[in-house]
Amino acid sequence: MYSGRGAAKSWSVAQALLILGLQNKLKILCLREFQVSLNQSVYSLLCDINLKFNLGYIATNTTLTHHNGTEISFYGLARNIESIKSFHDCDIAWVEEASTISQKSLDVLIPTIRKENSELWFTWNPDSEHDAIHKMFITPYKALITSKTYVDQQCYILRTSYKENPFITDTMLHDIDVMKTTNYKQYLHIYGGNIATTSMNCIIQPEHFDAVIDAHLKLNIKIKGERVIGFDPADTGQDSKAFVGRHGVLINKICKWNDGDLSDAVERVYNEALNTKVNTICYDSIGIGAGAKIKFKAFDPDGMMNISPFVGSETPDEPLKMYEESMTNKDMFRNKRAQYFWLLSDRFEATYRAVVHNEYVDASKIIFISSECEFIDDLKAELTQIQRVKSSNSSKIQIESKSDMKRRGLDSPGLADSLMYAFANSTKINKKEVIPININYASQW
Repeated sequence: MYSGRGAAKSWSVAQALLILGLQNKLKILCLREFQVSLNQSVYSLLCDINLKFNLGYIATNTTLTHHNGTEISFYGLARNIESIKSFHDCDIAWVEEASTISQKSLDVLIPTIRKENSELWFTWNPDSEHDAIHKMFITPYKALITSKTYVDQQCYILRTSYKENPFITDTMLHDIDVMKTTNYKQYLHIYGGNIATTSMNCIIQPEHFDAVIDAHLKLNIKIKGERVIGFDPADTGQDSKAFVGRHGVLINKICKWNDGDLSDAVERVYNEALNTKVNTICYDSIGIGAGAKIKFKAFDPDGMMNISPFVGSETPDEPLKMYEESMTNKDMFRNKRAQYFWLLSDRFEATYRAVVHNEYVDASKIIFISSECEFIDDLKAELTQIQRVKSSNSSKIQIESKSDMKRRGLDSPGLADSLMYAFANSTKINKKEVIPININYASQW
Protein backbone atom coordinates (compact mmCIF):
# COMPACT_ATOMS: atom_id res chain seq x y z
CA MET A 1 0.00 0.00 0.00
CA TYR A 2 1.48 3.33 -1.02
CA SER A 3 0.32 6.93 -1.04
CA GLY A 4 1.15 10.42 0.12
CA ARG A 5 0.57 11.64 3.65
CA GLY A 6 -2.81 11.64 5.33
CA ALA A 7 -4.03 8.33 3.90
CA ALA A 8 -3.91 6.52 7.27
CA LYS A 9 -1.85 3.64 5.88
CA SER A 10 0.00 2.97 9.12
CA TRP A 11 -3.15 3.15 11.25
CA SER A 12 -5.03 0.86 8.87
CA VAL A 13 -2.30 -1.76 8.81
CA ALA A 14 -1.65 -1.56 12.56
CA GLN A 15 -5.34 -2.09 13.36
CA ALA A 16 -5.60 -4.93 10.88
CA LEU A 17 -2.61 -6.74 12.39
CA LEU A 18 -3.91 -6.37 15.93
CA ILE A 19 -7.35 -7.70 14.94
CA LEU A 20 -5.85 -10.65 13.05
CA GLY A 21 -3.69 -11.37 16.07
CA LEU A 22 -6.83 -11.64 18.22
CA GLN A 23 -8.47 -14.07 15.82
CA ASN A 24 -5.52 -16.43 15.42
CA LYS A 25 -2.18 -17.18 17.07
CA LEU A 26 0.26 -15.32 14.83
CA LYS A 27 3.93 -14.47 14.79
CA ILE A 28 4.21 -10.96 13.36
CA LEU A 29 7.35 -9.02 12.45
CA CYS A 30 7.25 -5.21 12.24
CA LEU A 31 10.24 -4.07 10.24
CA ARG A 32 11.88 -0.99 8.80
CA GLU A 33 15.27 -0.48 7.22
CA PHE A 34 16.77 1.53 10.08
CA GLN A 35 15.72 1.19 13.71
CA VAL A 36 18.03 2.12 16.55
CA SER A 37 15.31 1.92 19.23
CA LEU A 38 11.63 1.00 19.59
CA ASN A 39 10.82 4.70 19.40
CA GLN A 40 11.77 4.54 15.71
CA SER A 41 9.33 1.67 15.06
CA VAL A 42 5.54 1.30 14.92
CA TYR A 43 5.62 0.00 18.52
CA SER A 44 4.04 3.17 19.95
CA LEU A 45 1.32 3.19 17.30
CA LEU A 46 0.35 -0.40 18.07
CA CYS A 47 0.38 0.29 21.82
CA ASP A 48 -1.89 3.32 21.36
CA ILE A 49 -4.42 1.34 19.36
CA ASN A 50 -4.25 -1.53 21.84
CA LEU A 51 -5.07 0.82 24.72
CA LYS A 52 -7.70 2.79 22.83
CA PHE A 53 -9.76 -0.27 22.01
CA ASN A 54 -8.74 -2.34 25.06
CA LEU A 55 -7.56 -5.26 22.90
CA GLY A 56 -5.71 -7.05 25.68
CA TYR A 57 -2.18 -7.10 24.30
CA ILE A 58 0.64 -7.01 26.85
CA ALA A 59 3.47 -4.59 26.08
CA THR A 60 7.01 -5.59 27.10
CA ASN A 61 10.25 -3.71 26.43
CA THR A 62 10.64 -5.43 23.07
CA THR A 63 7.34 -7.03 22.01
CA LEU A 64 3.56 -7.04 22.13
CA THR A 65 2.01 -10.37 23.12
CA HIS A 66 -1.47 -11.74 23.62
CA HIS A 67 -2.63 -14.58 25.86
CA ASN A 68 -3.66 -16.57 22.76
CA GLY A 69 0.03 -16.80 21.80
CA THR A 70 0.24 -13.99 19.24
CA GLU A 71 3.62 -12.24 19.37
CA ILE A 72 4.62 -9.02 17.61
CA SER A 73 8.35 -8.21 17.34
CA PHE A 74 10.23 -5.18 15.99
CA TYR A 75 13.49 -5.11 14.02
CA GLY A 76 15.61 -2.83 11.87
CA LEU A 77 16.65 -4.69 8.75
CA ALA A 78 19.92 -2.95 8.00
CA ARG A 79 21.57 -3.91 11.31
CA ASN A 80 19.85 -7.24 11.90
CA ILE A 81 19.91 -8.79 8.46
CA GLU A 82 21.59 -11.99 9.66
CA SER A 83 19.05 -12.40 12.48
CA ILE A 84 16.20 -11.91 10.06
CA LYS A 85 17.73 -14.48 7.72
CA SER A 86 17.42 -17.17 10.43
CA PHE A 87 13.91 -16.11 11.52
CA HIS A 88 11.29 -18.83 11.07
CA ASP A 89 7.53 -19.36 11.45
CA CYS A 90 6.65 -15.75 10.66
CA ASP A 91 3.03 -15.34 9.55
CA ILE A 92 3.09 -11.66 8.58
CA ALA A 93 6.01 -9.28 8.11
CA TRP A 94 5.11 -5.60 7.87
CA VAL A 95 7.74 -3.24 6.44
CA GLU A 96 6.90 0.38 7.25
CA GLU A 97 8.54 3.28 5.36
CA ALA A 98 9.48 0.75 2.71
CA SER A 99 10.79 3.44 0.35
CA THR A 100 14.03 3.32 2.38
CA ILE A 101 14.50 -0.46 2.21
CA SER A 102 17.58 -1.54 0.28
CA GLN A 103 17.67 -4.15 -2.46
CA LYS A 104 19.96 -6.22 -0.23
CA SER A 105 17.34 -6.27 2.53
CA LEU A 106 14.60 -7.22 0.08
CA ASP A 107 16.73 -10.02 -1.34
CA VAL A 108 17.12 -11.48 2.17
CA LEU A 109 13.63 -10.78 3.48
CA ILE A 110 11.48 -12.19 0.69
CA PRO A 111 12.83 -15.78 0.76
CA THR A 112 12.98 -15.68 4.58
CA ILE A 113 9.20 -15.26 4.99
CA ARG A 114 8.36 -18.70 3.61
CA LYS A 115 5.88 -20.28 6.03
CA GLU A 116 2.78 -21.66 4.32
CA ASN A 117 0.29 -18.81 3.67
CA SER A 118 2.68 -16.23 5.14
CA GLU A 119 2.51 -12.67 3.84
CA LEU A 120 4.71 -9.61 3.39
CA TRP A 121 3.05 -6.23 3.84
CA PHE A 122 4.75 -3.03 2.64
CA THR A 123 3.61 0.54 3.28
CA TRP A 124 5.41 3.62 1.99
CA ASN A 125 5.28 7.14 0.64
CA PRO A 126 6.86 7.12 -2.84
CA ASP A 127 10.16 8.94 -3.03
CA SER A 128 12.21 7.88 -6.05
CA GLU A 129 11.92 5.64 -9.09
CA HIS A 130 15.32 4.29 -8.06
CA ASP A 131 14.02 2.96 -4.72
CA ALA A 132 14.17 -0.84 -4.52
CA ILE A 133 10.51 -1.07 -3.49
CA HIS A 134 9.46 1.08 -6.46
CA LYS A 135 11.45 -1.03 -8.90
CA MET A 136 9.94 -4.25 -7.53
CA PHE A 137 6.28 -3.30 -7.08
CA ILE A 138 5.55 -0.23 -9.20
CA THR A 139 7.78 -0.11 -12.29
CA PRO A 140 6.82 -3.59 -13.63
CA TYR A 141 3.08 -2.96 -13.39
CA LYS A 142 2.05 -0.47 -16.05
CA ALA A 143 -1.60 -0.84 -15.05
CA LEU A 144 -0.86 1.26 -11.96
CA ILE A 145 -0.39 4.31 -14.19
CA THR A 146 -4.14 4.48 -14.73
CA SER A 147 -5.49 2.17 -12.03
CA LYS A 148 -5.28 2.33 -8.24
CA THR A 149 -4.87 -1.41 -7.84
CA TYR A 150 -3.02 -4.35 -9.28
CA VAL A 151 -3.85 -7.94 -8.32
CA ASP A 152 -2.40 -11.28 -9.34
CA GLN A 153 -1.75 -14.62 -7.60
CA GLN A 154 1.33 -13.26 -5.87
CA CYS A 155 0.64 -9.68 -4.90
CA TYR A 156 -2.00 -7.06 -4.21
CA ILE A 157 -0.86 -3.48 -4.79
CA LEU A 158 -3.00 -0.54 -3.71
CA ARG A 159 -2.47 3.16 -4.25
CA THR A 160 -4.58 5.18 -1.83
CA SER A 161 -4.73 8.84 -0.82
CA TYR A 162 -5.92 11.25 1.84
CA LYS A 163 -9.18 11.60 -0.12
CA GLU A 164 -10.12 8.06 0.93
CA ASN A 165 -9.43 8.66 4.62
CA PRO A 166 -12.83 9.32 6.30
CA PHE A 167 -11.12 10.42 9.53
CA ILE A 168 -8.90 13.14 8.11
CA THR A 169 -9.15 16.37 10.09
CA ASP A 170 -10.32 19.72 8.80
CA THR A 171 -6.97 21.17 9.86
CA MET A 172 -5.06 18.78 7.61
CA LEU A 173 -7.48 19.38 4.73
CA HIS A 174 -6.87 23.11 5.12
CA ASP A 175 -3.09 22.60 5.06
CA ILE A 176 -3.43 20.43 1.96
CA ASP A 177 -5.50 23.06 0.16
CA VAL A 178 -2.96 25.75 1.00
CA MET A 179 -0.07 23.69 -0.35
CA LYS A 180 -2.08 22.75 -3.43
CA THR A 181 -2.54 26.45 -4.17
CA THR A 182 0.93 27.71 -3.28
CA ASN A 183 3.19 24.83 -4.34
CA TYR A 184 1.38 22.34 -6.55
CA LYS A 185 4.40 20.18 -7.26
CA GLN A 186 5.16 19.80 -3.58
CA TYR A 187 1.50 18.92 -3.03
CA LEU A 188 1.69 16.19 -5.68
CA HIS A 189 4.63 14.61 -3.88
CA ILE A 190 3.70 15.03 -0.22
CA TYR A 191 -0.03 14.40 -0.44
CA GLY A 192 -0.54 13.08 -3.98
CA GLY A 193 2.00 10.29 -3.59
CA ASN A 194 4.02 11.19 -6.67
CA ILE A 195 7.72 10.44 -6.63
CA ALA A 196 10.01 13.22 -5.47
CA THR A 197 11.64 13.91 -8.81
CA THR A 198 9.75 17.20 -9.04
CA SER A 199 12.24 18.82 -6.69
CA MET A 200 13.28 22.25 -7.86
CA ASN A 201 16.87 21.03 -7.89
CA CYS A 202 16.11 18.39 -10.54
CA ILE A 203 16.90 19.84 -13.92
CA ILE A 204 14.39 17.78 -15.95
CA GLN A 205 10.83 17.42 -14.70
CA PRO A 206 8.80 14.21 -15.22
CA GLU A 207 5.98 16.06 -16.99
CA HIS A 208 8.51 17.49 -19.46
CA PHE A 209 9.84 14.00 -20.16
CA ASP A 210 6.35 12.57 -20.67
CA ALA A 211 5.50 15.32 -23.15
CA VAL A 212 8.30 14.42 -25.58
CA ILE A 213 7.19 10.80 -26.11
CA ASP A 214 6.02 10.57 -29.74
CA ALA A 215 5.64 14.36 -29.81
CA HIS A 216 6.81 14.34 -33.44
CA LEU A 217 3.66 12.37 -34.27
CA LYS A 218 1.44 14.70 -32.25
CA LEU A 219 2.92 17.70 -34.06
CA ASN A 220 2.99 15.93 -37.44
CA ILE A 221 6.69 16.57 -37.97
CA LYS A 222 8.93 14.92 -40.55
CA ILE A 223 12.33 14.16 -39.07
CA LYS A 224 15.56 14.88 -40.93
CA GLY A 225 19.09 15.62 -39.86
CA GLU A 226 22.33 14.06 -38.68
CA ARG A 227 22.45 10.62 -37.10
CA VAL A 228 24.39 10.51 -33.84
CA ILE A 229 25.10 8.03 -31.07
CA GLY A 230 25.93 9.08 -27.52
CA PHE A 231 27.88 6.35 -25.72
CA ASP A 232 28.65 5.85 -22.04
CA PRO A 233 31.20 3.03 -21.79
CA ALA A 234 31.80 0.91 -18.73
CA ASP A 235 34.02 -2.09 -18.09
CA THR A 236 32.93 -5.25 -16.34
CA GLY A 237 31.18 -4.39 -13.09
CA GLN A 238 27.87 -3.16 -11.74
CA ASP A 239 27.49 -0.07 -13.94
CA SER A 240 25.62 -0.62 -17.19
CA LYS A 241 27.08 0.25 -20.57
CA ALA A 242 24.67 2.40 -22.52
CA PHE A 243 24.11 4.26 -25.76
CA VAL A 244 21.40 6.49 -27.18
CA GLY A 245 20.86 7.10 -30.88
CA ARG A 246 19.20 10.08 -32.49
CA HIS A 247 18.08 11.11 -35.96
CA GLY A 248 17.91 14.88 -35.99
CA VAL A 249 16.01 15.66 -32.78
CA LEU A 250 14.29 12.28 -32.58
CA ILE A 251 15.65 9.68 -30.14
CA ASN A 252 15.12 6.38 -31.92
CA LYS A 253 17.35 3.97 -29.96
CA ILE A 254 17.92 3.55 -26.22
CA CYS A 255 20.06 0.64 -25.12
CA LYS A 256 21.87 -0.60 -22.00
CA TRP A 257 23.52 -3.87 -21.00
CA ASN A 258 25.87 -5.32 -18.40
CA ASP A 259 27.76 -8.17 -20.05
CA GLY A 260 31.11 -7.92 -21.82
CA ASP A 261 34.07 -5.57 -21.43
CA LEU A 262 35.04 -2.25 -23.00
CA SER A 263 36.18 -3.86 -26.26
CA ASP A 264 32.86 -5.64 -26.63
CA ALA A 265 30.98 -2.41 -25.93
CA VAL A 266 32.97 -0.38 -28.48
CA GLU A 267 32.40 -3.06 -31.11
CA ARG A 268 28.68 -3.15 -30.38
CA VAL A 269 28.33 0.63 -30.64
CA TYR A 270 30.45 0.87 -33.79
CA ASN A 271 28.42 -1.85 -35.51
CA GLU A 272 25.22 -0.11 -34.47
CA ALA A 273 26.55 3.09 -36.03
CA LEU A 274 27.35 1.32 -39.30
CA ASN A 275 23.99 -0.45 -39.46
CA THR A 276 21.98 2.73 -38.79
CA LYS A 277 24.08 5.08 -40.96
CA VAL A 278 25.28 7.11 -38.00
CA ASN A 279 27.96 9.64 -38.86
CA THR A 280 29.02 10.67 -35.33
CA ILE A 281 29.72 8.84 -32.08
CA CYS A 282 30.21 11.05 -29.01
CA TYR A 283 31.47 9.16 -25.96
CA ASP A 284 32.63 9.71 -22.39
CA SER A 285 36.42 9.68 -22.57
CA ILE A 286 37.09 9.90 -18.83
CA GLY A 287 37.86 6.89 -16.64
CA ILE A 288 37.05 3.65 -18.42
CA GLY A 289 36.26 5.60 -21.57
CA ALA A 290 39.87 6.77 -21.88
CA GLY A 291 40.69 3.46 -23.55
CA ALA A 292 37.82 3.68 -26.03
CA LYS A 293 39.67 5.97 -28.44
CA ILE A 294 42.24 3.32 -29.34
CA LYS A 295 39.59 0.66 -29.66
CA PHE A 296 37.46 2.83 -31.97
CA LYS A 297 40.57 3.52 -34.03
CA ALA A 298 40.99 -0.21 -34.60
CA PHE A 299 37.53 -0.39 -36.16
CA ASP A 300 37.81 2.89 -38.06
CA PRO A 301 41.51 3.31 -38.98
CA ASP A 302 40.77 5.73 -41.84
CA GLY A 303 38.62 8.04 -39.72
CA MET A 304 35.56 7.67 -41.89
CA MET A 305 33.31 8.23 -38.90
CA ASN A 306 33.41 11.27 -36.64
CA ILE A 307 34.31 9.77 -33.25
CA SER A 308 34.21 12.56 -30.69
CA PRO A 309 35.49 12.23 -27.09
CA PHE A 310 33.62 14.17 -24.42
CA VAL A 311 35.27 15.55 -21.28
CA GLY A 312 32.65 16.94 -18.94
CA SER A 313 35.11 18.86 -16.77
CA GLU A 314 36.38 21.00 -19.67
CA THR A 315 35.51 24.67 -20.18
CA PRO A 316 32.11 25.11 -21.88
CA ASP A 317 32.04 25.09 -25.67
CA GLU A 318 31.92 28.48 -27.37
CA PRO A 319 32.73 30.21 -24.06
CA LEU A 320 32.11 33.74 -25.33
CA LYS A 321 28.76 32.95 -26.97
CA MET A 322 25.74 34.37 -25.15
CA TYR A 323 23.31 31.97 -23.51
CA GLU A 324 19.83 33.35 -24.25
CA GLU A 325 21.25 36.90 -24.48
CA SER A 326 21.88 37.00 -20.75
CA MET A 327 25.35 35.65 -19.98
CA THR A 328 28.23 34.10 -21.86
CA ASN A 329 28.58 30.32 -21.73
CA LYS A 330 31.72 30.56 -19.61
CA ASP A 331 29.93 32.78 -17.08
CA MET A 332 26.76 30.68 -17.13
CA PHE A 333 28.12 27.13 -16.84
CA ARG A 334 30.72 25.54 -14.59
CA ASN A 335 31.85 23.09 -17.27
CA LYS A 336 30.74 21.21 -20.39
CA ARG A 337 28.74 18.67 -18.40
CA ALA A 338 26.65 21.45 -16.89
CA GLN A 339 26.35 23.20 -20.25
CA TYR A 340 25.03 20.26 -22.22
CA PHE A 341 22.75 18.88 -19.52
CA TRP A 342 21.24 22.34 -19.15
CA LEU A 343 20.76 22.63 -22.91
CA LEU A 344 19.16 19.17 -22.84
CA SER A 345 16.80 20.38 -20.12
CA ASP A 346 15.93 23.36 -22.33
CA ARG A 347 14.98 20.95 -25.12
CA PHE A 348 12.60 19.03 -22.88
CA GLU A 349 10.98 22.20 -21.60
CA ALA A 350 10.60 23.66 -25.09
CA THR A 351 8.91 20.50 -26.36
CA TYR A 352 6.63 20.48 -23.32
CA ARG A 353 5.57 24.06 -24.09
CA ALA A 354 4.88 23.14 -27.71
CA VAL A 355 2.87 20.01 -26.93
CA VAL A 356 1.04 21.00 -23.76
CA HIS A 357 0.69 24.79 -24.10
CA ASN A 358 0.58 24.97 -27.90
CA GLU A 359 3.43 27.49 -28.05
CA TYR A 360 5.65 28.06 -31.05
CA VAL A 361 9.27 27.16 -30.21
CA ASP A 362 12.55 26.97 -32.10
CA ALA A 363 12.35 23.72 -34.07
CA SER A 364 16.09 23.08 -33.75
CA LYS A 365 15.98 23.20 -29.94
CA ILE A 366 13.41 20.54 -29.15
CA ILE A 367 13.56 16.78 -28.59
CA PHE A 368 11.35 13.79 -29.32
CA ILE A 369 11.55 10.20 -28.08
CA SER A 370 9.98 7.35 -30.02
CA SER A 371 7.73 5.14 -27.91
CA GLU A 372 9.19 2.17 -29.80
CA CYS A 373 12.45 2.56 -27.88
CA GLU A 374 13.31 0.17 -25.08
CA PHE A 375 14.37 1.38 -21.61
CA ILE A 376 12.28 4.56 -21.73
CA ASP A 377 11.30 4.18 -18.08
CA ASP A 378 14.95 3.69 -17.12
CA LEU A 379 15.95 6.82 -19.01
CA LYS A 380 13.18 8.81 -17.33
CA ALA A 381 14.21 7.58 -13.88
CA GLU A 382 17.80 8.67 -14.47
CA LEU A 383 17.08 12.03 -16.10
CA THR A 384 14.55 13.15 -13.50
CA GLN A 385 16.97 12.41 -10.66
CA ILE A 386 19.90 14.51 -11.88
CA GLN A 387 20.14 17.66 -9.79
CA ARG A 388 21.71 21.06 -10.01
CA VAL A 389 24.44 21.58 -7.41
CA LYS A 390 24.28 24.97 -5.72
CA SER A 391 27.47 26.53 -4.42
CA SER A 392 27.90 29.52 -2.13
CA ASN A 393 31.13 30.37 -3.97
CA SER A 394 29.72 30.54 -7.49
CA SER A 395 26.51 31.36 -9.29
CA LYS A 396 27.47 29.21 -12.28
CA ILE A 397 25.25 26.26 -13.13
CA GLN A 398 26.80 23.00 -11.98
CA ILE A 399 25.33 19.50 -12.38
CA GLU A 400 26.01 16.72 -9.90
CA SER A 401 28.52 14.12 -10.99
CA LYS A 402 28.09 10.35 -11.21
CA SER A 403 29.94 9.99 -7.92
CA ASP A 404 27.56 12.55 -6.35
CA MET A 405 24.60 10.45 -7.47
CA LYS A 406 26.14 7.25 -6.15
CA ARG A 407 26.57 8.91 -2.77
CA ARG A 408 22.82 9.54 -2.84
CA GLY A 409 22.32 5.81 -3.41
CA LEU A 410 21.43 6.14 -7.11
CA ASP A 411 22.65 4.07 -10.00
CA SER A 412 25.13 5.48 -12.47
CA PRO A 413 23.12 7.55 -15.02
CA GLY A 414 24.54 5.85 -18.11
CA LEU A 415 21.47 6.37 -20.27
CA ALA A 416 21.04 10.00 -19.21
CA ASP A 417 24.69 10.73 -19.93
CA SER A 418 24.43 8.97 -23.29
CA LEU A 419 21.48 11.16 -24.25
CA MET A 420 23.43 14.25 -23.25
CA TYR A 421 26.45 13.11 -25.31
CA ALA A 422 24.19 12.58 -28.33
CA PHE A 423 23.52 16.33 -28.39
CA ALA A 424 26.93 17.45 -27.11
CA ASN A 425 28.57 17.25 -30.52
CA SER A 426 26.48 20.04 -32.04
CA THR A 427 29.32 22.56 -32.11
CA LYS A 428 31.45 20.26 -34.23
CA ILE A 429 28.61 19.11 -36.45
CA ASN A 430 27.43 22.63 -37.25
CA LYS A 431 30.76 23.28 -38.91
CA LYS A 432 30.06 20.54 -41.46
CA GLU A 433 27.74 20.20 -44.38
CA VAL A 434 24.73 18.39 -42.91
CA ILE A 435 21.10 18.04 -43.84
CA PRO A 436 19.21 20.72 -41.96
CA ILE A 437 16.57 19.69 -39.48
CA ASN A 438 13.49 20.40 -41.55
CA ILE A 439 10.72 20.85 -39.02
CA ASN A 440 8.04 23.26 -40.08
CA TYR A 441 5.06 23.36 -37.77
CA ALA A 442 4.57 27.11 -37.40
CA SER A 443 1.27 26.88 -39.30
CA GLN A 444 -0.18 24.81 -36.46
CA TRP A 445 -0.08 27.80 -34.11
